[in-house]
Amino acid sequence: MIETDVDDETIIVALETGHLYSVKGSGLAIWRLIDGSRSEEQIVAEICDQYGIDQQTAVADVEEFLADVKSVGLID
Repeated sequence: MIETDVDDETIIVALETGHLYSVKGSGLAIWRLIDGSRSEEQIVAEICDQYGIDQQTAVADVEEFLADVKSVGLID
């Protein structure tokens, strides 16, 4: 996988599948928090803090983002 920053977004290329994935805003914040050391719950807490949103909204956003990046093979 390779990624590059372009203006306010990051373009990620899954080399195995050739999928291109663009992330920005809260998706980019979530992407940057996926480092193998944080649990999903810790990512949710960080998103709540960064964006000042309630936990229910953050959980839904994080779950949706994780499902998307899993579906294109960017994470396991």
